[in-house]
Parts: sequence; structure tokens; C-alpha cells
Amino acid sequence: MLQHSKARQIALLGVLIALQTILGSMFSLQFLLTKISFSFLITAIMATLVPPLVTASSSALANVLGMLLMPKFTFFPGFVLTAFLTGLVFGYAFYHKTPRLRRILWASLIVTLVLNLGLNSLWLHLMYQTPWLPLLSGRLVQELITFPIYSSLLTVLFNINIVRTTLRKYA
Repeated sequence: MLQHSKARQIALLGVLIALQTILGSMFSLQFLLTKISFSFLITAIMATLVPPLVTASSSALANVLGMLLMPKFTFFPGFVLTAFLTGLVFGYAFYHKTPRLRRILWASLIVTLVLNLGLNSLWLHLMYQTPWLPLLSGRLVQELITFPIYSSLLTVLFNINIVRTTLRKYA
């Protein structure tokens, strides 16, 4: 039974990585200094099902696969680090824990303001030599809008009965 459950977990993880890659690459809008994607929803689902380091590694892998299969801009390893850390944050927030509003808000706050605004702005600054203050101020507005959207979508996702039931079944 243990092997069957491990095989099912690996298969499920493969499907989630594929979905994350598709949502992060094919079904995203990417501009020079910003990217709009809903792959964080898959990261959050993955984070409820597998340990934080597995979620983090899978998120990094999905990021690399997305760049290899559907490149839109220059590859930069910093974005892989951000994807890894996003998976780690969601993993620690949701693994073996009920995704309550407080956890969702904290995870969203860390991901949007620290990782997306802080680290991704740093990567863009290093890549394109964009002046720091204008880059940060423009991205701050985007992330202040993104935070309530992330939080709302995650709250809705985890409160959909079929999602909640399915996550309990496979967790």
C-alpha cells in the first residue's frame, strides 16, 4: 500500500508541475518588467499535498521547464530562486495545516511583498540595469494590487467544497 501511495503522489506531483508550467508560461502575460500569472494557485495546492522542500523544488522545476519549453525573455537564475522560495513559503504555510485566512494572508504578504516585489525587482535591476527607485515604485503599485487578488483567489480556492474534499483525500 505504501508503494501505491508513493506512486500516486509522484504522479499527482507530475500533473501539478505540468499545470504549473502551463499556467506560468503559456497562460501568463509577460511584459518587460512584470508578469501576470495564476501559477501560484497550483503552488498553493501542491503545498497542501507535499512537504515544503518538495513544493519548493517542484516550483523551481516548473519555472525552469517553462523557460526551456516556452521562453519569452532571457533566462535568469534569480527567478528560479524566487519560484523555489515561493514554494517554500506556501509549503510552510499550508502543509499539514488547514489553509485559514490568516495563513493565506501571511503567505500572500510574504510572496507578494518580499519575494515578488523585493527579489524579482532586484533580479530585474541586475538584468536590465533599470534604476532602482523607479523600478521599485512602479512594481510596488502592481504588488499592492496583487496582494488582495492573491489572497482572495486563494481564499476562494480553499473554500470550494470539491477542492477542500479532494485535498483532504490526497493529503
